[in-house]
Formats: sequence, structure tokens, C-alpha cells
Amino acid sequence: MFLLSCLFAAAAFSQTPPYGSFTNSDDVGAPSIKGSAEFDASTGQYKITGSGSDIWGKADQFHYVWREMSGNFAVTATTKFLTEGIGHRKAVIMLRKSLDTDSPFVQLAIHGDGTPSVQFRITKADNVNTVDFPIEGPGTWKLKLVRNGANIAVWIAKDDAPLKELGTTMNQLGSPILVGLGVSSHTDKAVNTVLFSNVSVDPLPASDAAHPALGIFTNSADIGSPGIKGSAEFSNGEYRVTGSGANIWGKHDQFQYVWREMSGSFTATATMRILGQGVEHRKGGIMIRQSLDDDSAFADVMIHGSGMAALQWRSKQAENVNTFDLPVEGLGTYKVKLVRTGVKMYMYFGKGDAEPVKIANTEVTFQNPVLVGLAVCAHQPDATATVLFSDVSVEEQPTPAPKPR
Repeated sequence: MFLLSCLFAAAAFSQTPPYGSFTNSDDVGAPSIKGSAEFDASTGQYKITGSGSDIWGKADQFHYVWREMSGNFAVTATTKFLTEGIGHRKAVIMLRKSLDTDSPFVQLAIHGDGTPSVQFRITKADNVNTVDFPIEGPGTWKLKLVRNGANIAVWIAKDDAPLKELGTTMNQLGSPILVGLGVSSHTDKAVNTVLFSNVSVDPLPASDAAHPALGIFTNSADIGSPGIKGSAEFSNGEYRVTGSGANIWGKHDQFQYVWREMSGSFTATATMRILGQGVEHRKGGIMIRQSLDDDSAFADVMIHGSGMAALQWRSKQAENVNTFDLPVEGLGTYKVKLVRTGVKMYMYFGKGDAEPVKIANTEVTFQNPVLVGLAVCAHQPDATATVLFSDVSVEEQPTPAPKPR
């Protein structure tokens, strides 16, 4: 009887492929203690054991269970740590370019101490970037990650709480990529075992992506994690964009952004009206941005709540913002236009029925592709501002040949 019980237990958690929703299991980065993965087909649970110094820095060590995928998809899993260990041991949903130890990746991680994190390596052999969220303590965590093109959206929930969206990031991993579950012990002298349950990997058509249809744009998200979540709605050719946030200013920005990727020269136009009441420096307008980092280089043409128009730009990441303000003309409807021609950024502005006229220009050296879209900021962390945008267009333009010197 004892022998039969052992045989049944071994059969329940099998270490031979297939691994449920996945096809492969192996260590990445050759940790000194070999990891393993077991799949119980009767319950759909994965018991994954991993060693390794960390998923961090310029090289990773962990155990990975994965499959190859292309296109858009959603991955969900409920995680529970089965072993004690270092607070920074982790369980992850990971999207990875390759099995190289220094491969680009994006992951949603839960640490042994209960810290949720979004972590990513943009290019091969780069350092890992991380966004850590408040520690809620150990427990059972549900994780969800949705890929929509280059946009990666993540959700978490502790114990029986409903899923809560943390936000989004951008990563050009391409296709196909490796999608799966990972475990690292944060030390090469011990292992970390995690039970993954309620695991699903679902391909998504374009209509089931992380955000609703946004007209000519593809994504919307808060930049800089403002205290009040923003939103963007598109209907009958109009965008209603609501954003909170301290400011688009200084060395760090907080606002709601609706954008698409573009390269080369182009012209972006919009007619806009600020709705409701708020502080006079609340603002909305058209922005060109290098990345979704809160200290990214950018250029924008903004209308403030007072009716003041401004050209603003951050020439390099983490620098202070520069601005050129126009005389205040009061509240109303404004037509704004921002033109990118090489490194030149041209600002156009008109009030009411007047056609926008060229006001000023500056230079910002962006790398292609850039993000172009609509931005709204309340200029205070405990309120929102809403802007209605209509007649919005983004049109590619030929890049003129450089003039001979």
C-alpha cells in the first residue's frame, strides 16, 4: 500500500513534458543547485523549484517553465511560496526574448516578503529596471500580465481581493518570445519552491487588448504613478482624456497619456477644450515623448487652465524642463499643432476659429521610434483635469534633405 501511494503521488506531479500550458522547463544562467518543475494534470498546478542568485543586474539565474508565443495574449497565475528563505526570493510571470542569461525580458514578480514589482531589461546585457509597489506582506497572490504589441499591462491581487491594475510599460521584445513562470531563490546556496495554480495563457485578438479602441492611438496609461488614476475615452471622433498628477515639469512628470509609436517626421494636430474647474496651471495638449519613463525626454505644446499656451521640452532624460510661455488669452477652444522635422520641434497655436500659426520652435534629439499623443495633467495630486480633444490627426511627413553647407 505504501508503495502504491508513492507511485500515485509521483504520477500526480510529473516532471516529464508536457507542462500543461507550457512546453519546456530548464534552468537559466546555470545556478549551482539544479531547479525542477512538476505539473499535476488533475489540478492544473505547477510546483516549481528554483535556485540562483537573482533575476537582476546584467545576468539572471532562475528556473523557467515556458512556451513560445507571438502576438497579443494574457497570462494569469496564483502563487504561493512553499519554502522559507530570503525576502527577495521571487515568483514571476515572465516574457523573455531568449534563454540567454542576459536576455531582454519583462516580468511581473512577487517577492517572498510580499513586494510586488514590475521588472524589465530593455536590451541585451543591460541592467534591470524595477518599479516596486508597497509591501503588503506574504500571502497568496494572483498575478496577471497582458501583452498588446509593445504595451505590457499588469494586475495583482492578494488573497481573495479582486485584481487591481498596477499600470503599463513598453518593451520591444518582438515575436516570437518565451512566455512562462519563473522562480529564483536569490541565493545559490538554497532553493525556493512556489506553487502556481489557476494558470492560464490565452491568445488575444486585437479587440481584446489591454485598452479599448483609441482611434488613431494604440495605448493609454498614467505616467509617473499619480495618486488618482486617469482615463481616456474615444467616441464619435472625440477623445475625452482625464488626468491627475503633480505636473509635467521639473525632472519628473505625472499625467495621463494617450499615444502611438511613430518614426521620422510628422505633424500632430488637435482642437481642444479644457472642461470643468481646477487650478490655472492644469494643462492639456500634444506631446512627443521618448519613453514612458517619468523623466523621459519630450516636447509638447500645452494649453493651461488659464488659457496660456506654452512650448515645453526636456532635452535629455532626467534634465529639468524648459518652457516658452505665450501671453494668457483666457479660456476657450484652441487649435494646437506640433510638427517634428528631424530634431526640430515646431509649435503652432490658434484660439477659437483662428487657424493655428507658427509661434516658436526648439530642438530635441529623439531616437526612433518616439511616442506621440495627447497629454492631460491636473497640476495637483488630489484632483483631476479633463480635456476634450477633437479633429485629432497624426500625419507622416517626408524628412527634408539636409541643406548643403
